Amino acid sequence: MGRISEAALLAGLVYVLVPTRVYGGAWTEEAGHGQVIVTASLFRTGTTFDGTGARQGFADSGAFRQFTLNPYLEYGLTRRNTLVFNMSAPFLAYRNTYGRRSSAGLGDVEIGLRRRLNSSEARWALSAQMTVMFPAYSVERTPAPGNHQEDIETRLMVGRGATFLGCHVFADLEGAYRYRSGPPADQVRTDATVGIDLAPRLMVMGQFFVIKSLRNGQPLTPNSNPNAQSDFDLYKYQPSVVLRLSERTRLQLGWNSAFSGRNTGRGHTPLVALWRDF
Repeated sequence: MGRISEAALLAGLVYVLVPTRVYGGAWTEEAGHGQVIVTASLFRTGTTFDGTGARQGFADSGAFRQFTLNPYLEYGLTRRNTLVFNMSAPFLAYRNTYGRRSSAGLGDVEIGLRRRLNSSEARWALSAQMTVMFPAYSVERTPAPGNHQEDIETRLMVGRGATFLGCHVFADLEGAYRYRSGPPADQVRTDATVGIDLAPRLMVMGQFFVIKSLRNGQPLTPNSNPNAQSDFDLYKYQPSVVLRLSERTRLQLGWNSAFSGRNTGRGHTPLVALWRDF
């Protein structure tokens, strides 16, 4: 593999580490209302997980950096239906002893519809979501932010809010199947979130994300698609705190860690997000 192709490959591998959604959950928005979350995150690494899950350093003293702006929108179309829009703008850079490559611009875009399956008055929130993802960047971009393919995802979501020791707590569990067009392997995804309001203006959240490949993909050519590993597994956790700045504005500070995986990048991502209800 050439030096330029290697840089693009590593950039593509690390792309999957970026948190694409801070928190959506099984609950739908009220009609005409919603929330906007804008996240800024920074990822640095020189290590990947190989095909057996072992940690492996980049060749030739390689190092990767990715700064990402991630706008996320939820809007209530009706009481039971919520429109979801998710977009990323990654700024990528890879260097080794032979040179440096960088790129900037839009990444993948996701548009989804979430539908509440049970009554909004029920203690448990049960919803289903359909999401379509498509690339918003040139296939010639190097380093590239993704595989440059279309995805279709179906997701089942269940959530519950309660009171514990006088504090509001909630839990959300989600399972999804993601079909990926072209050579990349399809995936099964699991997300779990637990949160507690420790004070009127302070919430603490813990999140866990799993991506498991179905291993039905085909090898990719680095020159046409930078993520040569179409088959990967990824495990991440993300603790964070959310501070209420005003009635409709909150600030999130978090730490995302890809602590295990196969055929993908390894590292940590500090993030800051501004939440705005409307």
